[in-house]
Amino acid sequence: METAAASKLLPFCGHAVGTVYGEKGYAYIKNNAAAFRWLATNNSGVLVLTDLRDAGSECLHMALQKYVYDKLPNPPENYIFHFSVNELESWLLADREGIAQYLEIDISRIPVLPDHETNPKECLINLARRSKRKFIREGIAPPAKHRSLAGPEYVPLMRQYIYNYWDIKNAVINSPDLRRCVNRLKKIT
Repeated sequence: METAAASKLLPFCGHAVGTVYGEKGYAYIKNNAAAFRWLATNNSGVLVLTDLRDAGSECLHMALQKYVYDKLPNPPENYIFHFSVNELESWLLADREGIAQYLEIDISRIPVLPDHETNPKECLINLARRSKRKFIREGIAPPAKHRSLAGPEYVPLMRQYIYNYWDIKNAVINSPDLRRCVNRLKKIT
């Protein structure tokens, strides 16, 4: 989902979307973080998005040290490595109107401070269980007594939400983490 979010986030911040590498997981990102620096040039930047939860560290600075600075002490300004707190789903929940409309649930059920959710993905899945739409309930939430964390259509349905409903302008109001990422992206040319 990070690729879908980045594809919507970059134009919102005034940047073109170039080559997108994604959906390979945090281990791939951790192992290649320094190599991504070489994709940054005078004409283009690099945005790397991953979840802080996946970093295995509760401390943002320690995670950045492990992923980036140990291998690349002085990354260029147009190389932005951002951990979403705690998971990217907090950004998706931050557009309370959009997610309520997509899930067809009452907006009062959506957390006001999604960045403070310990497990935003689980929160989103539990909200989807209340959806009036059967395909949302069965696609996003796993079947009862199933070992999977998410339903069989979780990723495609969340991508659909990102592309068709997610309003970043609304989301930055409720997510200081997303707002920080947007501000950093808007500062680079």
